[in-house]
Amino acid sequence: MRGAAANLAILSASAGLAACTANSPDGNVSEASQPFRAEFNADGLAMILSAPPAAFDPVEAPPSVPRTAEQDAADAEFLRVANYQNSVMDEVQALAERLRRDDRGNFQTLHYDNEGELGVVFEFLRDGPATLRKYSRNPTFRGETVRWSQQELKAAADFMWETFRDDRVIQSTGVATQVVTAQISVSEDEFRDLVRRKGVTLPEPVELVFHAAPVVPISNPPRAADRDEAVPVAVAPHIRIFPRHDRPAGARNAINSQVKVVLRDGCFRAADREDALVLFPFGARLFVDNANYLAFGSAESPRYARVGEMVTFMGSVAEVGIPELVEPIHAACGPGKVIKVEGLESANAYARQQALTDYANALRRLQSSYGLGEAQARRAMAWLDRRQAANRQMTDDGIALPPISAAMMIDIPPRPVMAQSECPSGTKLVGALCRTPEGYLRPLPEWLTEFLEQDE
Repeated sequence: MRGAAANLAILSASAGLAACTANSPDGNVSEASQPFRAEFNADGLAMILSAPPAAFDPVEAPPSVPRTAEQDAADAEFLRVANYQNSVMDEVQALAERLRRDDRGNFQTLHYDNEGELGVVFEFLRDGPATLRKYSRNPTFRGETVRWSQQELKAAADFMWETFRDDRVIQSTGVATQVVTAQISVSEDEFRDLVRRKGVTLPEPVELVFHAAPVVPISNPPRAADRDEAVPVAVAPHIRIFPRHDRPAGARNAINSQVKVVLRDGCFRAADREDALVLFPFGARLFVDNANYLAFGSAESPRYARVGEMVTFMGSVAEVGIPELVEPIHAACGPGKVIKVEGLESANAYARQQALTDYANALRRLQSSYGLGEAQARRAMAWLDRRQAANRQMTDDGIALPPISAAMMIDIPPRPVMAQSECPSGTKLVGALCRTPEGYLRPLPEWLTEFLEQDE
């Protein structure tokens, strides 16, 4: 609970709002008396169907810093490992197939040893070194005798998921060389207590990892707004619930999604997703910004979104069916589909920042890759944008598609070159690309050649 002072503030805010609502013929409250910009019904519950994005000034990323000796050394080491693996790949694949056929039940798996003296390790349940010598004399290959079979390791990982799936305390598992790691999202004490209550013994190959952050309680369901520390005191009387996931997000699909989050009758909904109820990400918060709009995060949050605008995030939009999360939402807002949003960044601010970043990167690419000066590079981008806008593609229905921007065109990598004979005179083949003595790429893209001809 928030305490007596907080409860008094809630009662005062609600009483003031009720008085204003009673004096308003349409049930709305004058902006000056509102705890935040919204329409309020007779019960004081808020409705926000749209909101303008907050003021935001995109920031141009600084130029890339020069490469360090450590980065060059890391690249050289990566190349050393890659060259070795490529040199033995066919031999390794052929040997592995033979071992699976001729030594089935003994041969388990293999892995590359990328530290120090490079090599390939073949794992056997019995007599690893002697068994491998029967099949290969490659001095960089070595056989090792291991305790656990791949089936046993997989069974250990499956046990963890099957045993603790409903408790949702495992963030991930991984099968490595003779170990199954399990990332646990609750504290070690809580997890050990859970194991004791279940009366199970963890498989011996399992190694528990408790430094997964942040650590959360086993039971952490959404709660009513007036008992939620993530909801400002003045806001709580006017929303029913601000539901968040009770676990940090795991792996997400590498796609960008957008959802328009609105507030209707005190409940958060996705206006562009059949008005589905919304579950917010773990750790989300509400605040009222300096323009009196209800928003997500804090005033210090970069590119924060307001309630009523489109939010963007990495990941898919998925329906939520976990009872512990869905039932409190249904209890507060009634039945209906619940979807989860994975982030709360303003789509408008994100797009503006991305456009500036893409422009700056493309401008630098024209200078570093093709040798243009800054002023000429800016003219080239402006010319290319005009050309792209004038040559927009059309759908079969005659609808013009958005133009491919100059930044996108410039970001298209050049075609790889396989032989020096394909390079223009005066250039040298370097890493599948033709470069001048100064390091610039040749030949120029067709559009850049066309621009330079008219820019003279």
